[in-house]
Amino acid sequence: MDAYKAFGLTIRSEIMLPELFELSDFDNDKEADVQIILQDLTSIPEVAQLPNNGCRYQAPNFYFKFDDAAIFCVSARTITASPFPNCNEAALRLYILGTCMAVILLQRKILPLHGSAVVIDGQAYAIVGESGAGKSTLAAAFLQQGYKMLTDDVIAVTMDDVSGRPTVIPSYPQQKLWEESVSQLQMKDHDFNELYQDNERVKFAVPVAEQFETVPVPLGGIFELSISGEGLVVLKTVTGLDRFPLLLTHTYRNFLVSILQMKQWHFALSAQLAEKVPVYKLRRPMVGMTAHELVECITNEIREGVTL
Repeated sequence: MDAYKAFGLTIRSEIMLPELFELSDFDNDKEADVQIILQDLTSIPEVAQLPNNGCRYQAPNFYFKFDDAAIFCVSARTITASPFPNCNEAALRLYILGTCMAVILLQRKILPLHGSAVVIDGQAYAIVGESGAGKSTLAAAFLQQGYKMLTDDVIAVTMDDVSGRPTVIPSYPQQKLWEESVSQLQMKDHDFNELYQDNERVKFAVPVAEQFETVPVPLGGIFELSISGEGLVVLKTVTGLDRFPLLLTHTYRNFLVSILQMKQWHFALSAQLAEKVPVYKLRRPMVGMTAHELVECITNEIREGVTL
């Protein structure tokens, strides 16, 4: 088994994970935080009853099945993958580092938000939003302007035991960008690996090791990015109880909170986040504004409190 580091966890895996930092000097006698193994799960009764793209929680195990990839069983320390014959390794790794890791984080009382996180003036800022809002594209624009990235896709947030502040844990040095984003950011001269295709659109794996922050960073704020039909950028502060549904909406695979019976914990942590960090809604026009202009909008708000 090879050893890796991601989300603050040591990981031993029977599956190659080239996206992650490899731990070449990890002690073979030391137990890893998480192990990833390959095993046939088709004979397990809980799995036999699963519909395609269905899931089931049978404490302490969480089972889910993707009809185009594999069956998975996740516990607090182990991810077991049972791939179907037509499953390619890239797709298998996407599920392991996405949904499987979200279950691991939740079971360890770490909040997984869906988005990207960049470092601005020594603090982490989470960019959350629905699929297609432009989260990764905006994060890539930050990197092009010299900022560092902590994570793309899954933002691991925990409360620091010493400072009591919410903190973002680094994930792994890779972004996932659609072909149109690569073109928009003038990155087409790079030879990126293809992750998958969706309706003739291609998503690429973009390595960012040189601009990846490897240590946890205090969370300075959360920006919800959305698309407006208007031609203006609107940036507003979210106050009061409106923060709670926003944080639940943008929890990665938020249906897991209920299935894993963690509603009370999620509400309590959301209350702590709402008290300690500002939350914003950032609406961008569909056309007529670049990601780099949005970078300026966000940094102006952070540094000068200039709200549009």
